[in-house]
Amino acid sequence: MIDDYGENTPTVMYGPTWDGEYHMYFRVCPKCGRFVKPDDKCAIPEYQNRKPNATCKKCGRVQMPFVDWIDEDDLDEVIG
Repeated sequence: MIDDYGENTPTVMYGPTWDGEYHMYFRVCPKCGRFVKPDDKCAIPEYQNRKPNATCKKCGRVQMPFVDWIDEDDLDEVIG
């Protein structure tokens, strides 16, 4: 399993949720480290039971590694 992600690792963000937060994932395959194609929609991390949310050309359907929750107040710093 690949788990050494740097600050330049591509990410994908979903949201906002009902309370205005966004959830962010590293856009890489946790098995081989290749970039993946994320799904258009994704369940909230605590409720998805680690279901696949992206497709890797080599490994097929995978669960992208979760990064963090982003608050609306911090969104400008993340995107900006």
